[in-house]
Amino acid sequence: MRAIFPSLCLLVLFLCGCRSFEKDWAAAGSGTPPTTITGRWVGTWQNTNNTHSGPLRAVLWQQDSNHFKARFHAGWGKHTGSFRTRISGEWQGDTFHFSGKRRILFVPITTTGTATATRLDSGYDSPMDRGTFTLRRE
Repeated sequence: MRAIFPSLCLLVLFLCGCRSFEKDWAAAGSGTPPTTITGRWVGTWQNTNNTHSGPLRAVLWQQDSNHFKARFHAGWGKHTGSFRTRISGEWQGDTFHFSGKRRILFVPITTTGTATATRLDSGYDSPMDRGTFTLRRE
């Protein structure tokens, strides 16, 4: 039983995170005006240092003109998981140039990219993986 308990705890936390993402996804709704980057996004992620990839969804909320909260939900194989991060940047015309930093399970991950009202392109980098996110408006 002792060996099973940590796994059960992780499973419960994982399932809560997925349900929570689904709630945020539903609340964001579709049809966000095309003049903002807030709302729902769908696409893929791809590691550039190996062949791992999968589906990706995101929800973005604006905090102020240069700061957004982002919640990502990624799939890999038969697994899924979600994480939150904050991105900050500057607008250059209709394009938002951003960066963000987040630790997931003590691993630092940085993101840099651009977003318009219809497309979000980002790179990510960590000590173990690096790759890209490519998303379009849902």
